[in-house]
Formats: sequence, C-alpha cells, structure tokens
Amino acid sequence: MHKIVLTTTFLAATVAAALTPRRSVAESTGSSDCKVQAWVRAEDLTPDHVSHGELRIKVVQPHCANSIASVALRLELIEFGEVKHLRKGAVLPEIKKSDNQTLKDDILSWGWARNAATEVLYDYGPYDRAMSDPALWVVKAEERTVWSTEATLLDNNPSFSRPIVKPFLVASPAVNYPPSFKNYRSISTMEPVKRHAGSDLEYHYIAVVNFTDGRTVDLRAGYTTFVPISPKTLPAPIPFTWNATFSENEHCQQDLPRNRKASEVRERCLPENLRSVFVAEVTLEDGNTIQRGKSLKGRVTVHSSNGSTKMSDISVTFTNIVTPSWAVERATTGGDPDFPRLLCQYSGISSGVISADSSPPWVFEKKRDDDSSFWMPERPQTRHSPLTAAKPYFDFELPMLRAAVPNFSSYYSSIEAALQLRLTISYSRDVADCIHGVDEFNKYDIFDNSEDEPTADDISKTEEGLWDSHTAVGEPRESQMLWRRIFHLQTTVPLVILGDISEKPVEHYLSPRQPSPIILASPVDVVFPPARPVITEEPLVNTSARLMSSDGTFDPYESRRNFHNHTLLFARHQAPDPAAHYNEGDYAGLLWKKKVVAEERGILPAVTADGEARDSQRHFVVAP
Repeated sequence: MHKIVLTTTFLAATVAAALTPRRSVAESTGSSDCKVQAWVRAEDLTPDHVSHGELRIKVVQPHCANSIASVALRLELIEFGEVKHLRKGAVLPEIKKSDNQTLKDDILSWGWARNAATEVLYDYGPYDRAMSDPALWVVKAEERTVWSTEATLLDNNPSFSRPIVKPFLVASPAVNYPPSFKNYRSISTMEPVKRHAGSDLEYHYIAVVNFTDGRTVDLRAGYTTFVPISPKTLPAPIPFTWNATFSENEHCQQDLPRNRKASEVRERCLPENLRSVFVAEVTLEDGNTIQRGKSLKGRVTVHSSNGSTKMSDISVTFTNIVTPSWAVERATTGGDPDFPRLLCQYSGISSGVISADSSPPWVFEKKRDDDSSFWMPERPQTRHSPLTAAKPYFDFELPMLRAAVPNFSSYYSSIEAALQLRLTISYSRDVADCIHGVDEFNKYDIFDNSEDEPTADDISKTEEGLWDSHTAVGEPRESQMLWRRIFHLQTTVPLVILGDISEKPVEHYLSPRQPSPIILASPVDVVFPPARPVITEEPLVNTSARLMSSDGTFDPYESRRNFHNHTLLFARHQAPDPAAHYNEGDYAGLLWKKKVVAEERGILPAVTADGEARDSQRHFVVAP
C-alpha cells in the first residue's frame, strides 16, 4: 500500500440561492415522515490527484431539523454485465409460411401492405415463443463492486434549520480506473430479446443519513466519472497509412423473412458480382495516435474496380467501438459460436462519455427572454465531401473533442477509438425500379419525373446545381429521389486516443493488488486501501423476467399494430434491474463547473488557498 500526504488547504464555500441545482429527491421510510434531500458537486476523479467536492443536505420539514444524528458520504464504483445466448446445440424454429394468407382488415385499411395481393404471410408464433424458452437460452447478469469508500462528514446531531454544505476530498492513487458513460438501459418493446449483451458502470455518491431514532437511509446524491491518463512516452509523429475495403453491415436478423426477402431482391436486381469494389487508402499526417483537444488531419482516397455502382459522397467521423468481451467469452465457451456475428446491439443505447466538457451550454449562460431554442446533445465531429472519378479523394481535419474517450479495457467490455468512413454508393434508375417496384404506390410520384438522367455528366449536374436553391455552389445537383438508388458502405481505421499525459507510471485497475480511492472529511496522511472486488450474481428469476419475457413479436404487421395501438409502446414488464438507477441524481462534475462559473462571475465569493485556484486539482506528494 502507498502512503501519501495531501499538500492542500481545504476551505468551505458558501452556497447562493442563485446556484441551487436541480433537486435529486429521496424520501425516508418508516416511522418518521422527514423528507431529506442530498446533492454532491465535485471534480472528476483522476489518477494520483486529490479531487474536491461538497455535500449538500436539506431537510424539508421544519420540525425535522434536529432529527438527524449524523451524515456520512459513500463513493463506490460498480460495474454490471448481462448476456443472453443460445445453449449448445440449440436450434431456433424455422419461420414458415402461414396457413392463412389473408391480411386482416385493419392492416389493409391502414395501407401498410403495398402489395397485398402477392404478399406472403408468415407464422412468427413458434419463433417468438422460442425467445422465452429456457431450454434454448442461457441468461446471466451480475454486478461487480470494485471498491467502496465512506467517511462521516456531519455528526453530533447538527441542526438542519437551513441546508448544510460540507466540503470533502477524494484521494485517488496512481491507478487508471475506467471512464463512465451515460447509459440508457432500454430493451426493445416491439420485438422479443434475442441474442443480447449489456454492460454498464458508474461511480455513485450516496449520502448515508442516520436519524436520531436509529434508522438509516441511503440517498443517491449524484454520480461522477474517472478521467484516465496516458503514459509520458509518446510515439514519434510519423504518417500512418491504412487500406481497407468498404462493405455493408451484415444484418444481425438475416433469418427473418422480411430481411431475407430484401436481400434476395437486392441480389436479383443488383448482383454482387456486378457491383464495383471500393477500397479506402487513408493517410494520417501525424499518425493514428492523437491526444484529446487536438486535430486529426489526413486524406482518404477511394479506389474502385469496374462495376455498375458509383461512389458519390464520403463522410469521416470519430467513433468508439465497444466490444462486450465478458458476454462474448461466456457465449462462445457456452456453445454459441455465432454470438458475436449475430448480436443485435440496438437493445442497449449509450449516449456518450460523462464529461463536464460536453455539458449543455445553456446551463452556464443566461437565457434571453426571447430565446425559444432548445439544446441538443453534442454529436461527434463529422466531415463529409462529394467524390467523383475526377476527384476520388478527400482532405479532412477532424477536431478531437476533450470529451473523447481514451482506449480502455474494463471488466465487462472494452472500448476502442476508430475513424469511421461511410461511403455513399449509387446505382441506376432501372435497378431502383427493380428493387422498389413500380406499382400504384409510386408510379405517379411527382418527384420521379424530375430526376436527372443518370447519363448526365458532372459538368451538366453542376450547372443544374446553380439553378437550384438547395445546392451548394460548385456541387452537382442531386435528385430528390436519390434515396431510391443509393446504399451505404463503411469501414473503420483504428485510432489510439490519449488523455492527459502522466509524469510517472500509472497502473491499470485490473492489474492484481491495486489500491483504491478513499474519501476524506479533511486533509490527512493517506494510506490507500487495496481494492477488493465483490461480484454479486443477479437472481436468475429477475434476469429471466427482463430478457426472456416479452409480449412483442417479430411479425412486422403485428408489431406495427402494437405500436399503432400503443399497447406496447415504451411499456415492458417491470422486472428488477440492478443497473436501472446508475445515473440517479445529478452529475457532480457539472454542478462543480457551475460553482466555478458562479465564482468567476461574482455570484459566489471566489475562494483561494495559498494563491491556488480553489477549483484546481492538486497532485499528491509521496511521503518520505
């Protein structure tokens, strides 16, 4: 274990009413009717640093002001993983044609079936029921508590006639723990859960309120994140070249008739052996290792073979590739070797890394009275450009946001950075008519006849663009029906994203015998405790209720009827979910940033210590 000394003076700050954050409310239960609220605002955690924070406790009812004996603050890192995979030797039933080939009247009246006379109907019942058959599937979910630390911040029966704000410190050892994501754990309500992998992790702040009558209540006071740092040794900035062939995404539900039919129609009208093959040649000026906050510069050139398809546009964007390593390992060793290839990842939605750098700007700016705009989450930076046979290349510069996530492996999954290339491919109108069909639905489409002939050259299309109010100067005019004759190919280029650079070695948290952070009420000499992870398996009945039970169906018509009738829309069995409340409360880093901005504007008095800014994180000094 490592011993360190904190070299900082810790001072409390005043909370102004103008800075009151959104409330995170939890009600105590039992004999007392006292309602207590808890908030934490704090700096993010990072290796070999002390982070500052403040706990705010408010008792709502005046008569409960002296009902609390003490308050402790707990901080813990919890990880979660779940999987659903086929048992060894299990075979799903085939989806066969239905004996009744007559569409129901409501489907006909709503116009959902464009070719009702020739539409083939299938019986999805056995296939849907198989998704809940325990003889076919294995489900497992577990929660891993990596570490937990707790310190008493308020004791001796303090009076809460007014909210009390108590400062604290979190000391982190020279260990890289994983960053956390804002993860919305939603399961599709329209279809049963098929193969599935899910993972999550969160750093919780919990206020432990001890009442004078002996009861104890845990209040979720917010959550934080960890910012990993990178080693000091950096590779020399030399150009990096990568070649890759573009391809379509393989559909994870190719066994469903509607998807199989679409593939068969595409292959009949546009045989794969007649399509062009497109290869990306990517050169990154300074290599594929980049630090957050800098820009990635490079060129992508697309080479194509002779074929019937043509390239028209390319986009480059930063993305993360998440590999559910724990679930894949369990599934493949458990007898489901096709699990990685057939995994449908839409069953889990993650909205990005938790970071104050990607906080909504309106939180820090005074909104104008006439401002009716609303904030949308920041999307990854994307650049795109048209491509032609005469100019098959694109020079780009892609800013790497401060919120970009360094490559990191955690217990249940790993995350890697990549440059995603998305190529738009076009084919002829004849092929489009073959794929989509020319029927009563579209033969009188007003846009169809206005489309340029596919034989028009680039100069003519650019001229047309000058006479079109929606086309940028110098770009060719595109048809409003272009969507009928395009598809998209993609490939990725591996990137290595670096965080802040470390001046000394930093260990990975999955290495054996690593120490864990510790929460403190005041500056003292610190001896980091060893992390002792504890894994708790979720009861099988709860996991099965969440992943094996569903009133949904893979039948496209029945699923759409359910959606139309709102019987299953955003509704699902209320099965217990260990990770359902990982993000309860406010993000402590955002509230801390609001405090810093308030001090800068004079809303709060700025507090400094020994000439250092109060909001800055301090390094540890190893004790001799």
